[in-house]
Amino acid sequence: MVALAAAVALVSLRPPLTMQPFVAQVVALRTFMTLGWGLLGLLLLATSVLRRRLARSRAGRASSSSRAGLRTGALGLVLVLVALAHGGVLLGRGMSLGPLETSDTSSDTPSDKAAFTVMSLNTEREDAPVQAVAETARAVQADVVVLPETTAAYGEELAGLLRGAAGELTVYTAVSPPYGWNDEDGDGADDDSGAHHGIDPVRATTVLVSERLGGYRQTEGVAGAGRGMVVLEPVDGSGPVITGVHTYPPVPGLMGEWRSSLTTVAGLCQDPPEGLVMVGDFNATRDHALLRDLHACASAGEQAGVGGLATWPTHTGTRLLGATIDHVLVDASAWVGQSGEVLTLPQTDHRAVVVRLGKA
Repeated sequence: MVALAAAVALVSLRPPLTMQPFVAQVVALRTFMTLGWGLLGLLLLATSVLRRRLARSRAGRASSSSRAGLRTGALGLVLVLVALAHGGVLLGRGMSLGPLETSDTSSDTPSDKAAFTVMSLNTEREDAPVQAVAETARAVQADVVVLPETTAAYGEELAGLLRGAAGELTVYTAVSPPYGWNDEDGDGADDDSGAHHGIDPVRATTVLVSERLGGYRQTEGVAGAGRGMVVLEPVDGSGPVITGVHTYPPVPGLMGEWRSSLTTVAGLCQDPPEGLVMVGDFNATRDHALLRDLHACASAGEQAGVGGLATWPTHTGTRLLGATIDHVLVDASAWVGQSGEVLTLPQTDHRAVVVRLGKA
């Protein structure tokens, strides 16, 4: 039993089958495993010490006192070491709780794209107050705002609130068809798509881009990428290729769709378009098999020192507990994360991820 428990703890450092039910959910919670293994290990070590002291205090039991609690202590030591290893991974990805390092952009011209700030926030079906999102985007001087579970109407309202502080912002939106929907008449429309009325925000992803980055055109997203994929290409051919994503979640009934959408999104990093900046809710951590190897991409959040902080769920009350499922992935040959911050906003279960990007 001791050997089995130690083996389970060791396997948790890099488990197999991370795309399968149960394992997929557990592997995302590395922060909880760090805390759990650590507390259990310390408890077992304390128990071992107490058992040895009790054994030595009993008359006539000296011969057995040397072995009392050894197995318990050995297991406790293994669990503590495993907890430290988990913690080391998180520290390596970045656990900085400091504020974002911003720069004075007042002198930047619209063609100056050497550095810019990206902000991502799943608004949880637009429950996050638009005023709070605007205040945060203004405070971090966001040039690009990616909003999964958000419709164009919300994006237009946000752009209006930010007008002046960030110049003019253009709003782009992609809406996926309802789950299980079939385009029987071949017109590409669904019953609630007309004039953007009645759309469930969970199917929409909206991206705002500041005029400082120049003009953009929206192109069709890759099929099978999940819930609304926004792909924006610079009109003049320079600057970042901005992609807003939101994959399906790994929940019962959608595991196949989760694997498929994450495969599609992660596949863009095998041969990314030059200057790719892919942002949003990936519903997966860097511990899931499809995100372990980013190929030609890099995690700008990790480069900026915030890749180990939890972006979901907010009800843990701290950025130190939860899962990092919202990411900023970039073409590693073009961009690098210079500084970052993970922020909690009201009435959404996700935290905002903010990263300042510069030329690689």
